[in-house]
Amino acid sequence: MKRFLVACRFFLVLPVVGCVVLTAGVVTMGVGRIVTEGSQTFRTGDFSAKAAKAVALASIEIIELFLVGTVAYIAAVGIYKLFLDDGKVELPFRLKIRSLKDLKDKIIGLIVAALAVVFLGEAAEGAAGGVELLHYGGGIALVVASLALFMSQDGKAESAGEAASGSPTSRP
Repeated sequence: MKRFLVACRFFLVLPVVGCVVLTAGVVTMGVGRIVTEGSQTFRTGDFSAKAAKAVALASIEIIELFLVGTVAYIAAVGIYKLFLDDGKVELPFRLKIRSLKDLKDKIIGLIVAALAVVFLGEAAEGAAGGVELLHYGGGIALVVASLALFMSQDGKAESAGEAASGSPTSRP
């Protein structure tokens, strides 16, 4: 049974490949948006304040796409490092993932950044009125605060586990 369970970890190749494909698709979409938005701006020759605002809004949406691609890539790397890697692949320091908590923290950080970009886009678009924008921002702030609380509670639980066992809970 032990060998069977160890061999089942290779099923996780599918989510790794899926996340890499998702990363490629989202980044390609972002680059495509850069090309189309840029060519449309130069083709029309409209460099007015209204056109500049539209370009700024499109830029924010493109950055959001790149952040989504980054989340998918980090998920792929994290799943690979945690379940499939035999220790031979060295990654940059920023992508060191030694535990599920490391992976979760990196993804939550990018989610918070993506939410900030979404809010910035909504504010730049100006479609929502003052009170609606305040409610929208308040909703995002509640999500960010919940994620921060979740991360801080997880850290406390991990510290309590280390104190009780006398050893770190994550792999070195």
